[in-house]
Amino acid sequence: MEIREADAADAATIAAIHCASWRDAYANVLDPAYLRGPIEGERQSFWSARFAEADPARTVFLAAAPPAAFMCVYRDLDAVWGSLVDNLHVLPELRGRGVGERLMRTAARHLAGQAQRAGLHLWVFEANRDGLRFYRRLGGEVADRNVSRIPAARGATVLRVVWPDVAALIG
Repeated sequence: MEIREADAADAATIAAIHCASWRDAYANVLDPAYLRGPIEGERQSFWSARFAEADPARTVFLAAAPPAAFMCVYRDLDAVWGSLVDNLHVLPELRGRGVGERLMRTAARHLAGQAQRAGLHLWVFEANRDGLRFYRRLGGEVADRNVSRIPAARGATVLRVVWPDVAALIG
């Protein structure tokens, strides 16, 4: 499977993957009314706007041919934790096939060559047991907990998963 940097032409594809992933993985977390309808337009607007606004610290990777997953990272976003995995979503029917791991390792190699800070972190819903298990299998450790800012999450708990050095993810 090809992994490449995404661009504005990929916004609709990324929004569709995002919707499918949230509807599956967060069915017990996000408001069902949101997942049934508004999510599609909201995610399309979100990704179109994100790509329309240049940010040299942001890279979006797309596992393509056929589109299966995407990952968005921000280089050196946090003075303590380093770079941020802002999104990592795999189509539900393709989970467990190594696509997410390949994206994580691709991003780690990318960040290792560009980031000033060695660390990498992300937020995952505590209720997303499969996601948390995946990140732990890749060496991530829970370092913090908070409340999600996503309105449709209705105050669900999120956990900060950290890798002190992205080099640990390069395989």
